[in-house]
Amino acid sequence: MKFKTLLTFGMFATFCCSGAEQDVLITTDFVLKAGASQSRTLNIAKPEQLDMLVMVGFNPIKALSVDCVFRLYSPSDVFIGTYNCGERQSHVFKQPLLVTSKVRVQIEVTNYNFTTATTAFSVTNIFKFVAPDN
Repeated sequence: MKFKTLLTFGMFATFCCSGAEQDVLITTDFVLKAGASQSRTLNIAKPEQLDMLVMVGFNPIKALSVDCVFRLYSPSDVFIGTYNCGERQSHVFKQPLLVTSKVRVQIEVTNYNFTTATTAFSVTNIFKFVAPDN
């Protein structure tokens, strides 16, 4: 089977923490040729009855020399911030973001691994939503 830059999304496994908060875990799979870049835009639907986004987190990419940038936009398309999604980290918002329906995410990755013709890797993002009274 021959791979091109268009690959599969492994998406939307939702993990529940309690009735007042919930983590949405999204994994995006990539296979890129050496030196290639790719951008994808995802819309993250908020869990039912949870209206505030309080944190975004990133699990590290298990690939050599991959650069990953994550741009987050509010439901009204206002730019929130840019994050390095290639490192294990989390960003807790000083003030929770009120989310009416969805959040837009743009993920841009570049494969700087020139030791192989193509590199397969996954980007895993965690979105923590809470009820407004938390």
